[in-house]
Amino acid sequence: MAKNKFYDMSKLLSCNASWNILYGMRSNGKSYAVKMYVLKNALKGEQFVYLRRWSEDIKQREVSTYFDDMPIKDLTKGEWSAVVAYQGFFYFANITEAGKTERAPDPIGRYCSLNQAERYKSQVFEKVTSIIFEEFMTDKIYLGTNARPEPRLLMQFVSTVARDRDVKVFMIGNTVSRVNPYISEWSLKNFLQQKPGTIDIYHLRGENGVVDIAVENCEVVETKSRMFFGLASKQITSGEWEVDDVPKLLKPREYYDMLYELCVKYNDFKYVLQLMFDGETGGSFVFVYPLTKDRKIERVITNEFSIKPLISKGLKPEIKAEVLMAKCFKDGKVCFSDNLTGTDFRQVIDNFNLRGVMI
Repeated sequence: MAKNKFYDMSKLLSCNASWNILYGMRSNGKSYAVKMYVLKNALKGEQFVYLRRWSEDIKQREVSTYFDDMPIKDLTKGEWSAVVAYQGFFYFANITEAGKTERAPDPIGRYCSLNQAERYKSQVFEKVTSIIFEEFMTDKIYLGTNARPEPRLLMQFVSTVARDRDVKVFMIGNTVSRVNPYISEWSLKNFLQQKPGTIDIYHLRGENGVVDIAVENCEVVETKSRMFFGLASKQITSGEWEVDDVPKLLKPREYYDMLYELCVKYNDFKYVLQLMFDGETGGSFVFVYPLTKDRKIERVITNEFSIKPLISKGLKPEIKAEVLMAKCFKDGKVCFSDNLTGTDFRQVIDNFNLRGVMI
């Protein structure tokens, strides 16, 4: 753990990768470092794109404070005192004593949303050399579908910006959820096990050669704040994955009768779902735990294509045990082996569009 030190992106830049993923604990300086990088480039006439997933996140009032923590006066040697957002663009500016905003004649960047990517296809981004995709990891819903997931939507947006040029993409995220379509789509095999303070380089074959993706699990920065406690504190202060407090078995597992089981597979996430019966109360519930390599289960629910009869994209109404499992999901009678499993599985349910087929 680094003491009194904020993130330095010099090692990441030395990798000279087109795609750069920065993730880790909150408030360790990831965004600050990338903003400093694009502002210095702006002084040389280069532009950037600030990208968010949803259009609600790029309303002018939302983006107007994005650069408020940057030393604009020092960077511009007193020429400008702020960066302001106006009609989809960022400008260097001065704020007069009367509160009037005096913008520079030319923009230094612009702000866009990924869910509106289609509307940017005919627009020109010829001066853009960098794209900042903030909060690319979420504990909510990603864009796209199983057939056309968000990573492909992002790549199409980047192609709109870059055209036939190379640009640098910086994807910034906090460790809020391990369920992430970029991991499987881009074969980031070590992502979930990567140690803080390390950089992994992935070489993916593209149409015009090899594309490098640099992934940095940013070093943990020591915080002296005593404000944080509970489950959220580890994610905030040490960058551990954010987890929820989920229901767990009320008695030892051996106490229950296992009536039926199946496997749920979603990209790199694999779970065993068991229909359990409590002989004392006469109640049933679903127990979820991670699938290990030594288990082989024929009945599988997955987002992958298969013609095997026991593999499908949802529960089967013709199987009575699965009808009962669906009722357990609807009634909230589901428990998990641990908090991380429960947190990940709930995210899988949402992003796999399983809510309609599981309950």
